[in-house]
Order: sequence, then C-alpha cells, then structure tokens
Amino acid sequence: MVATVYADATTDNVNSAAAPYFESFQELRERFGHELMYLSFILLLLITYLVGKRHNEVLAKTTMAVMLPLFRSNFSRVGDNGAELAIDAPHEYIIYLTGRRHVATVHGLIKMKPRQDLIRTLLTFFSTPTPDTCTLNVTMNPDQYSDGVFAIVPKNTGTALRNKFYDLTTFTKASNQKVLDDSLITLTESSELTDAIMPLVGEHFNKAAKWLDYFIVSDQPSYNPDNLPTEPHPKRISLSFRLPNARNAREILPLVEALIACLDGLPQDCHVSTVIKSKIAKAREEAQKDIGKKAQLERAKELEEKRLREKREQEKHLSPEAQRKLAAKEEKKALRKRQKQVTKRG
Repeated sequence: MVATVYADATTDNVNSAAAPYFESFQELRERFGHELMYLSFILLLLITYLVGKRHNEVLAKTTMAVMLPLFRSNFSRVGDNGAELAIDAPHEYIIYLTGRRHVATVHGLIKMKPRQDLIRTLLTFFSTPTPDTCTLNVTMNPDQYSDGVFAIVPKNTGTALRNKFYDLTTFTKASNQKVLDDSLITLTESSELTDAIMPLVGEHFNKAAKWLDYFIVSDQPSYNPDNLPTEPHPKRISLSFRLPNARNAREILPLVEALIACLDGLPQDCHVSTVIKSKIAKAREEAQKDIGKKAQLERAKELEEKRLREKREQEKHLSPEAQRKLAAKEEKKALRKRQKQVTKRG
C-alpha cells in the first residue's frame, strides 16, 4: 500500500516536470520571452518568403502569358531545357528565344522586387523603390542593316539614361518627335535613322508610353570599353519596360509588338545614305581613338605603379646608410620639381 502511494506520487512529480503549468501568459512570456521572439521572427520570415515568392511567380507567369503568343508565332524555339520561363531566383525569371530570320538570340529577364526577402523589403522603405521590370535584349545577325544608335526614352529619365549608357552618351543627341507621345523623346545619331525606325515603333509606343523604360537600337556597346575591340560589336535591340500588376498585364503588349516589328523592319527599311554612313563610320573612328588613348594611359599608369613597387622592394634590401642617402636624393629631386612649378606659375 505504501509502495503504491509512493509510486503515484513519483508519477505526479514526473508529469509536473514534463508539463509545467503557467498561471498566465505573462508568466509564460517572462520564462520563454526570447524563445517566443525568435520563433515569431522565423515565422514572419517564412510567411514573407512564401507570400512574396508566390506574388512574384504569378506576376512573372502572367507577363509571360501575355507575350507568349507573339514569341511562339515569331520564334521556332521558346525557352530552354523544356521550360518556356526559367526561374533564376524567387524574384528573377529568364526568357530565351531563338530560331528566327535576322535574329541570333533573344535573352530576357523579368526582375521584380525581392518580396520574398523581408530584410530587403524593409530596406526599400528607406530608399527609392525598385520597380518590377522586363528587359529583352535581341542580338541581330551581322550586316543586316545600317550601323547607328537610336533610342526612345521617357523625357523625365532621358538625361540619366543617356549618361548611363556609353553608346547613347557618345553618339546620340536628343530630339523631339511630334508623332510620339508627349512623355517620350528620341536620342538619335542621325535623322535618317529616326525616319527609318519611327514608322516601325512609334504607334506601338504611344499606346503604352507610361510603361516604357527604354528602347535602344545600337551597333555599339552599352558599357564603356576598356580596350579597343578586336571585332565589330554585334548589333542589338534592347527593350525595357516596367510591369503593371497581373490584372493589367496586357497593357505592355504594344511594347513587345514594337520590338517584334523591328526584327524584319530594320533589315528591310533601315539603310541610310552613303553620306550618313561615312559620318557614322567617322564617329566610330573618333571613339576608338579615345578608347585607345584611355587604354594607353591606363597601361602607363600600371607600368609606373609596377616600377614603384619594384623600387620599394629593392630599397628594403639596402643598408640604413644607403637608404638615408637615397631618401636625401629623392627629397632634393622633389624640391627641384616644386621650384620649377613655382617658376612656371610666376
């Protein structure tokens, strides 16, 4: 009897230790406050990831669904490895197209806000928010149409875009076009290029002007080259536009139609006169001279830095007396140089 009572008491103690009783939530929070906080934060991260990833997935697939009929009717191959739209990250999707006359490849990127990342989402409240965008870069087959640089951009961002891209900065000037929406402006190297390209795209861009980031036709790189090119840069057509919400995704369709119109339209219609061809070629020669001078200066700078490093390495092995004499010699040399500069200023 005593043994049974003792066993029951022991069982009660074990159950009490395994399942502690709390009089109130306050007592629970005081004992496990940090653990609850960490658990809540992890749960918030998980919910943000799932909801944000789903939102971006729907937006990307809806945008692709709007463009897909055009892609299928104009390219024999849409997508890669069996996927018409490939995911590269929860907020980045890749488009790949090929198999069309005049076109080598099309690489596209749908890049959205990182809604799946709670920290980066919170940081956007303290900076300029990044819009959801789609960029399509078409590499054209060589020698299909005349060289030149032409762009259509929004007026409010035209200056910033011109300064951002090497080809726009180096070769184009701004020009207003009456046939374009008031919010848009052209950056062009030649009026003949403008006259050849505008009929292909103007009407389409007017229908969706509010979504356009930029449209560029170019035979030059968008980045500033460090060295002289060993072969001609491929001709390209670049289209970038902001994405409306999934419900209004069809509003971007005219922009993609403008791009498709250029694939045959440029080889057929974009052929400038001999005089303009000469001017365009001369502009590229001048640009290459500037690139060559810049490359020479960079090379000379690298050689000078190498010489100084080797000199310092040699000085480390000199005796203290030799180092003292060398320092005095360098000081005299620097003094003479300063005196010459003062004399020239005088």
